[in-house]
Amino acid sequence: MTDISSKIVKNSFFVYVGKIINLSISFFIFIHIANYLGEELFGKFSIAIAYIATFGILVNFGLNQFLVRELSAQKFDQKQILGAGILFKLLLTIIALIIASITAQFFNYSHETVILIWIISFNLITSSKLQSTRMVFESIFQAQLKMKYPIIFNVIDNLVFAALIIVFTVIYPGNLITIAIIYVICNLPGAVMLIYKFFNNISVSFVFDCSMIKYIFIESFPLFLYIMFSTLNTKIDILMLSSYKGDADVGYFSAAFRLVYPLIFLSTSFSISLFPLLSKYIENNKSEFTKFVKIGFKFIILLGVFLATFGAFHAKKIILTLYVSSFEPAAASFQILIVCLGFIFINFYFVDIFVAARKQTLLTFIMATALAINIILNIFLIPKFGHIGASYVRLFTYFFIFVLFNLLLYFKLKIRGVFEYNKMILLTAIFLLSQILFKNINLLLAFILSVFVFGGLCLIFKIISIREVELLKRILQNKKTNFKETIIKS
Repeated sequence: MTDISSKIVKNSFFVYVGKIINLSISFFIFIHIANYLGEELFGKFSIAIAYIATFGILVNFGLNQFLVRELSAQKFDQKQILGAGILFKLLLTIIALIIASITAQFFNYSHETVILIWIISFNLITSSKLQSTRMVFESIFQAQLKMKYPIIFNVIDNLVFAALIIVFTVIYPGNLITIAIIYVICNLPGAVMLIYKFFNNISVSFVFDCSMIKYIFIESFPLFLYIMFSTLNTKIDILMLSSYKGDADVGYFSAAFRLVYPLIFLSTSFSISLFPLLSKYIENNKSEFTKFVKIGFKFIILLGVFLATFGAFHAKKIILTLYVSSFEPAAASFQILIVCLGFIFINFYFVDIFVAARKQTLLTFIMATALAINIILNIFLIPKFGHIGASYVRLFTYFFIFVLFNLLLYFKLKIRGVFEYNKMILLTAIFLLSQILFKNINLLLAFILSVFVFGGLCLIFKIISIREVELLKRILQNKKTNFKETIIKS
């Protein structure tokens, strides 16, 4: 194995394992926090996080992706571009902190929620959980295939978070403000170690070069627009719920979404492995590009259908297994959002296809259109149906994006017949009926049996061939091609 290949394997290992560890810790700790606080206080906590996360869009500004690309390409002096990037990021963070603090006064938030916002706003500087100033120091490690350092520091943050939450909820009972402070200070150890590692290994030139700042702004701005519309599509419903309804509705919705969110990693990790091949073949072999597009669709759709069908059928049992009984109303939202997950899986893969095909501008337009529809529908449905209305809006929004992406694939990339949807609909219907047999048994046993039933149906309907399974194995094992694109997508 060559040095570069070895670095790619090690880097990929740390990225994937680190993400699994961090998502697992966050998954269980947030369930514990929700159960500890109850739906109303958890709603306040979720509002503050969502509110500050929207300002993370400004702090990011597409700069993180831009720096990785430029550092990998080595077009500019490393010291110069890192120095300019850090200065620009600090300027963006200051602006975001000021705007976040001022605008919080104009919303109809309770005094306690405003205090939470002020506390959590510090995460815009040090957080490994939100887009923050900290991310700029990760860019060089990402470009150099040394992500083990940021990943280890992120895991340390989450372990500190878990330890402090357990101490101040189980041993020494704390309140909502205590949990918010823990949510902020747990990021300090990793941030300090990351910055120390950065400056101990990297030389930086802090010269305010106007031409370089201008170049960074121009290059990052298109990415900023896409990230802004994409992120707002995932945050706007919580912010609107807090305005039109109450903290309890936000708590129910957030509790449901916290179960769905970690599963998105299953789709993104798969598409990361396919992205280099898509980038390679779009340029010189359209037939191979089309083949890999279709294979990717097949496996991602099957994964999405399985999780969405199983989760929707057992929604109430899942909620009552993980949360206290007061969160039972969240089951209705979870049932809708887990169905939404199927479209999220496919849409993430669509994004990779269109980025590989250099259609980013169209992606931004689609996300902007979806955001407008999202806001309009929420204005009508949230006041009447609360968290359930917001869940239906999110489902419709991602379905709308799915339809537009299909049209783009059909008319712009001229790719047709990507999947046999008739077979998939029939398979889904039979699999859904099979869940009746598992209705009254243990949830874990029902899941294991469902895996075997779904796999058997796939073989019966001949949806997956042995050749495609072998090809998939080779795709997942071979991550050598176009490694820079892979790391950037990571």
